[in-house]
Amino acid sequence: MTDKDEQHKPSLVERHAMGKLDKVQEEKQRPYKKHKSDFHFSSIIMGLVFLIVLVTMLIGIIK
Repeated sequence: MTDKDEQHKPSLVERHAMGKLDKVQEEKQRPYKKHKSDFHFSSIIMGLVFLIVLVTMLIGIIK
């Protein structure tokens, strides 16, 4: 690289193109990002099913 290349400021067209590219890359990554949620219904359902199975097994062992 020469000193001219290092001192080159991006033109308006280059800045616009880079902005568009950043937006496109962000949109493509959106489906892969994890959405943080504090409340999961699936974990509650699995816990309830586990408790039901555990209780039925204990009742079967005791009787």
